[in-house]
Amino acid sequence: MKKRNIVLTATTIICVSLFVVSCSCLPLLPGSRLYQPYSDWEKGEYNKANRSIYPGDVREDITKYQSITIAWTGIIKDTKIYQTDEGIDIIFLLEHHYYDWIEDFSPRRERIFLSPRGEGLFMTKWSLVKETPQSKIEEWTEPGRLLIVYGAPAAVRDDDTIAVKSSYVRNIGKEYYTTEILDYGRLGEGPSKIIAPSKTDK
Repeated sequence: MKKRNIVLTATTIICVSLFVVSCSCLPLLPGSRLYQPYSDWEKGEYNKANRSIYPGDVREDITKYQSITIAWTGIIKDTKIYQTDEGIDIIFLLEHHYYDWIEDFSPRRERIFLSPRGEGLFMTKWSLVKETPQSKIEEWTEPGRLLIVYGAPAAVRDDDTIAVKSSYVRNIGKEYYTTEILDYGRLGEGPSKIIAPSKTDK
């Protein structure tokens, strides 16, 4: 069963009651769960993805990973929108953030506690049908939204931005994630550290 290890400091111990905190000897506790894919399509991509491959690995030697499905979480930095004969193509520029693939349930609205750290920029294309309302396009491309991108690394640009050929993209609103609660790195690298006390929604 998935474990989350968390390092507490004196200034953050008071907020433990608002978190589901596990030490190295405890399993995942009530109040948290493993990430749940949104659809059957996403579930299929999630199950076959290697979530232990990171942008830094790909930059070292992309040829090792071009046939492997990865799963990266990134925050939208910029978008370009193109109208085509087939529909609408959106090119996202994303800032990668570490994710431990745990959903947290507490009095606050956010369920995804991303690390403030990550491994740089990557980009991907998302295609929509022509009939997609303009209001939805504007909503889904707003900077700051979170994307979970499944796909295969296709290229590394001169500026080290990685192009990912996506097989599935989940688009998540800013209200459902935060980078201000837990600080951690790659899976298995060490314990998470609480960096801010939790605040309940008013």
